[in-house]
Amino acid sequence: MGGDLALDLANTLEGRDTPETLVDYAELAAWAGLVGAVDDAEPLTAIAAGQPAAARRALDDVRRLRTTVDGVFRPLAEHDAPPPDALEALAAFAAEAAAHAQLVPHDGGFELSWPADNVRRPLWPIAIAAVDLLRAGPLDRLKACANCPWLFIDRSRNRSRRWCSMDECGVHLKMRRYRARLATGGR
Repeated sequence: MGGDLALDLANTLEGRDTPETLVDYAELAAWAGLVGAVDDAEPLTAIAAGQPAAARRALDDVRRLRTTVDGVFRPLAEHDAPPPDALEALAAFAAEAAAHAQLVPHDGGFELSWPADNVRRPLWPIAIAAVDLLRAGPLDRLKACANCPWLFIDRSRNRSRRWCSMDECGVHLKMRRYRARLATGGR
């Protein structure tokens, strides 16, 4: 929904009154497979079962990365500068990702690839995606949903999108406005 892997991670941070989305490593691996951060979640889940302490640390670090990504991109969506400590933390996550990456041929070019047998694998492409978004944008299309806390890239032609999803937030917000108009007699 966010239009970028890093924003998809930030969007798992729902809010103070919402239960944790990434409750355990199996949930993290499944989510990473769903959004394309990893090709296959099952091997990671199996590896994590044999390395529970490492899997817990990886989950904690992904949650820290999520907070960092939100801390960098939410101010940008609100036309403000991200705090230097958030940028520094993101750079540290990206440095770890780069240290574990290999350049491999892909579609006539090259792409970064990481070992599939490491429980930290979901963290690395997200950290790189966040830095890529910062470096190449489109930051001028970065927005926060008018109805929920999610961040998204507005890819609409006229840059007028206000919701992370018309099917969810757009419909709910329009329905609230409609009911408010009915309650005031259409004024």
